[in-house]
Amino acid sequence: MHDKKLITLIEEKNEECISLMAEKYEKLLYHIAYGILGGRAEDIEECINDTYLKFWNNIDKYDLEKASVKTYLKVILRNTAINRLRDIGRKEENMSYEDLTDIAATYADESQNVENELINREKVTLLNKIIGEMPKKDKEISIRRFFYLQSSKEIARAMMMTVSAVDCRVSRIKSKIKIKFEENGYE
Repeated sequence: MHDKKLITLIEEKNEECISLMAEKYEKLLYHIAYGILGGRAEDIEECINDTYLKFWNNIDKYDLEKASVKTYLKVILRNTAINRLRDIGRKEENMSYEDLTDIAATYADESQNVENELINREKVTLLNKIIGEMPKKDKEISIRRFFYLQSSKEIARAMMMTVSAVDCRVSRIKSKIKIKFEENGYE
């Protein structure tokens, strides 16, 4: 389908055009959103849907002589995904210390005896405290790496860094965490 026909369908408020856009651009938009948001499937889907809606609602502002529908959709999605990532970051920053402890505590192995479970909870609490005191960029890298289990490549792409820079920071973060754990009597 040509861009002019798609624009005409949107101007006519023909909802079929949403399906046609999804058919034509969904994979590309998903790939871009994944690069920004990582494995957050629900956020990716919402960003893609928001992109279609923004394009639909603001069709009168688009000039096909300046750029193609594909280009407009990519720009809208990129901005939408970046804004979503910022919102997620703000929510995570505003999480209380207790919330982080509760989240991390769910990973404790329940099959261990009570003493080991208490030690693990103390370690989780300490880890959350250490991460909470980190500079913003290190905190985001730590959360992406250790909580969301993202690869260095995914983190680098999302944070606009090189893979080696991410690896270097992760190495320094691990060293700092190890030192803090040793200072608190844990191995």
